[in-house]
Amino acid sequence: MTPRPTLPGSGAHTRIGNVFAVIVAGALLQVLTQTVLARGLPKPEVGLISLIIGALPLVSTLSLLGQDSSIVRHLSRGDASRYCLSAHARRVVIIVMALGVLLAVVGGIYYALAGVALAAMVVLVASQNAVTVVTAFQRAAHRYESAILGTRLPIIGAAVALTIAYRTETLTQGSALWILLVSYAVSAIVLLARRPFPGGVASEGAEPVPGRVFREGFLFLGLSVSLSVMVSMDRLVITKLMTLTDLAVYSTIFSITKGFDFLFYAIGYVLMPVLSRAEKVDLRRPALAIGGLAVLAAAGYLLFGERVVHLLFDGRYDAGTYLIPAFVLSGVLKLFYSIPSSFIGGRAPIRAVKQFMVVNLGTMLLNVALDIVLIIRMGLLGAAIATAVAWGLRLIGGIIIMHIHKGRGR
Repeated sequence: MTPRPTLPGSGAHTRIGNVFAVIVAGALLQVLTQTVLARGLPKPEVGLISLIIGALPLVSTLSLLGQDSSIVRHLSRGDASRYCLSAHARRVVIIVMALGVLLAVVGGIYYALAGVALAAMVVLVASQNAVTVVTAFQRAAHRYESAILGTRLPIIGAAVALTIAYRTETLTQGSALWILLVSYAVSAIVLLARRPFPGGVASEGAEPVPGRVFREGFLFLGLSVSLSVMVSMDRLVITKLMTLTDLAVYSTIFSITKGFDFLFYAIGYVLMPVLSRAEKVDLRRPALAIGGLAVLAAAGYLLFGERVVHLLFDGRYDAGTYLIPAFVLSGVLKLFYSIPSSFIGGRAPIRAVKQFMVVNLGTMLLNVALDIVLIIRMGLLGAAIATAVAWGLRLIGGIIIMHIHKGRGR
């Protein structure tokens, strides 16, 4: 048998670039969607829709139970073809959709949603969960481009339909909610109906997928929750300790450094399954490539960030550009974090995953404490520094765990 390649060659770099391009395109469509809603609806109606869209990632993360990451970890290897993937996919889709509906209803009732708004919340979460599971199988089969495109199908449909409704002056709160509901539902149906199931992945056997694939998903749930909290905690604490004007400055300046987030997601999306499948691992090449990307991105933001903020926001947020260096530091640390995160999630023993989850939950709690202390003392800069420190500690913890388990198999 021809040995599987060591990590990762120019092909992997190309595919990371392809995934990154789709992610950026999806982000632009999200901006278009928000712009259309902001221009076409009153602020209270935009707020309601933003609440539903904003709650979607957290509710979906909780109800997925980490199954998407566990599928990628265990089924990226060549021997996965002996398993009956379709039966496992059906079982997981049913479970996460049902749990998604339950959590969406609970969340909707908590926020006093009713009628079409509650229905949209439920359908969006259930559909998002189905899409995520199906595309996880595509990702495990190393079909990264089709997988990432599948995750963006709902926003593509919604952006097009909302733009048409805006241009034809038929955009209302009700029509916007129905457009979101239908876009997400149709995307899920398209992916679920694709044959062979799941997601057009053809090769499978008769052997049942091991039960540990489902059970170990709960470890990845802990990792996902810690990441979700890390991403949003600084803004939540700012909302409590400072003003909404301060939050607007912080969020607006942070938005221009989102390129680091796009790169981080694209790298991890490809690197984790590649690491899982590779027979030999040499992390020097991805480390050098990520280092090059980090230098270029950091230099671009530090040299031109202030000018970009001035041009994009007509000088209204120039006073917040002092936050850019701290955001850049967080972004660089985040890029390098993708290496231990992908290695541990993709091929390290399950003991390493447990240790990694403990480290990440610990840094999440530390981040909360640092946010409170540093925001009180330093304002917005304190929040940015707290986030950078937390990412640095996550990176150090990940490197230590990766080094301990580097020579051990799953």
